[in-house]
Amino acid sequence: REPIFKEEQNYLYFLDLYRRYIHPIANLYAYCLLPTHFHLLLEIKQKDQIDPMYFDEGTLWMQFRRCLGTYTKEINKLFQRSGHLCYCRYSKLNGLRDDQFYNMITYIHQKPENHGIVSDYRYWPFSSYFAYLKRDRRSMLARRIFSDDGLYTTILDMHQEKILDQGLIKL
Repeated sequence: REPIFKEEQNYLYFLDLYRRYIHPIANLYAYCLLPTHFHLLLEIKQKDQIDPMYFDEGTLWMQFRRCLGTYTKEINKLFQRSGHLCYCRYSKLNGLRDDQFYNMITYIHQKPENHGIVSDYRYWPFSSYFAYLKRDRRSMLARRIFSDDGLYTTILDMHQEKILDQGLIKL
């Protein structure tokens, strides 16, 4: 219940650790970092896309533990605290239909607004929404998103639908 991200630098440090530990083994489709928790929509890469040292499933999950453990140690040191920082739950979502996949991305991006952190999720800086909006190929997002025009357009259209449904934009 305690914030895991207290300052802007904490969010940036977490993203740096993600890039170092998890990005080499997973395709990232959406993320949103909130003060007390975070959401990641990932797909573990195929064996031929990752370094052979990660082939063992235990080694894959060890990367997640390393990322979170390193983050926790740093936050504990910075804020003179001890113990666990977060209790993470992982959910495997095998075989998502396309519409479920698009809805999940939109759902993740809308979390800051749903939690009352901002009045419009499009202005929350610690989400992958900006990478989508700017079609930022330098981001950590899966290259597939930006190289497939149909996929990219559909995801942006889903966001637009949600905005219109919520009445954020009046036509």
